[in-house]
Amino acid sequence: MAATKHYESYPEGHIPIFLAYGFRPAFLLMAPYMIVSILLWVLYYNGTITLGFIDDGLSWHIYEMLFGIGFLGMAAFIFTGAPELYPGTIPIVGKTLAGVFALWIIGRVTFWAMGSIGVYPTAIANILLFAWLTILVIKPIFKDPARRHVSIAYAFVAVQIAQIWFFLSVVGFAKTAPLEILKVSLGIFLVLIILAIRRVNIEAVSEIMELQGYEEAFFARPPAYNLTIFMIALFTGLQFFFPENRALGWIALGTAAASLAILNDFIAYDETNILFEKLIVSLELLPILIAVGYALIGYNYLSGLHYFNGDLLHVLTTGAWTLSFYLVMIVITIVHTGRDIAKERDRWICISVGLIVVATALRTAIAFYPQYAPALYILSALVWSTPFMIYIIRYFKWLLSPRVDGLPG
Repeated sequence: MAATKHYESYPEGHIPIFLAYGFRPAFLLMAPYMIVSILLWVLYYNGTITLGFIDDGLSWHIYEMLFGIGFLGMAAFIFTGAPELYPGTIPIVGKTLAGVFALWIIGRVTFWAMGSIGVYPTAIANILLFAWLTILVIKPIFKDPARRHVSIAYAFVAVQIAQIWFFLSVVGFAKTAPLEILKVSLGIFLVLIILAIRRVNIEAVSEIMELQGYEEAFFARPPAYNLTIFMIALFTGLQFFFPENRALGWIALGTAAASLAILNDFIAYDETNILFEKLIVSLELLPILIAVGYALIGYNYLSGLHYFNGDLLHVLTTGAWTLSFYLVMIVITIVHTGRDIAKERDRWICISVGLIVVATALRTAIAFYPQYAPALYILSALVWSTPFMIYIIRYFKWLLSPRVDGLPG
């Protein structure tokens, strides 16, 4: 299986287990940081604490959730996936891996210390961090004569450009408002999520079907994914240039329809019904959440923007964005610690996915019940954090232990 091919090019020598593969330090950092950061932001929004560096709390909150946490997901995906996607690629492990995540920690320290040291150290640390990752991503992709998966490299470059644009705006060198740039950044991240989740679907569903003895093969067919990417990009671009145009409502509804078309991959089987299989149904929820998010935004535009789109967007952020990261964490942790994904799909995954959906509903409800916003902020944050607490309890011991099949990584 692809998940075991990496050992053929694995570096020799002793490597600490937490640096033995890219997903290990990424997930060891991601789960605790997601919990701590969201609780800090909720306490800030409710007025319980003050954050001295904040002059535009909303923009900095979006930035850190997208780029601060987003980096970990991007790094885990590409560091783990590159040796599979490009046979012969030497996995990034050991000192290089330690250096990348040390720079991520520096980026987070400078972010929270901006009130004392200013924005420039934060900008420099994070731009260098993404540049380093982008270089590591581009190298195997462009060495491949067939240029397979080149769209991932372009998406990584687009994320870096958006980040540089954001910091230029913050320091006054770009006239575009930071919040508008972050809306574009969200669109780029959603495109990257679609690109990544297609590959996760192929690996996870194929392994489940194989291990359960199904004879049919799973195909994540490109057309629906490509159409969804096109519609997300179209909506993002038109929203940037024409933010008040009601025609955006129809584009958003079209994006929702395109996302739902991805579900055809899970039902196009004559003999095998995989639609309601454990874990697979969680993978199906991702395009559904994307569809619900864009459908609500589309309805809002067509009805005259009666609700705050920023709250409705949380179906895409609290919901789809979070679920994609959680599913990547689960699939990679199970498969790349040498375990049987068909056997390890338990009720805790279902409970965690359900909690993410509940948290999404609670956070989005602020659009319709703003008078309950303080309580909904706290409640949604607590529910949203719980799946990552469960992940820490259940999977950290796996991240800190060798693969059970004896292979390196």
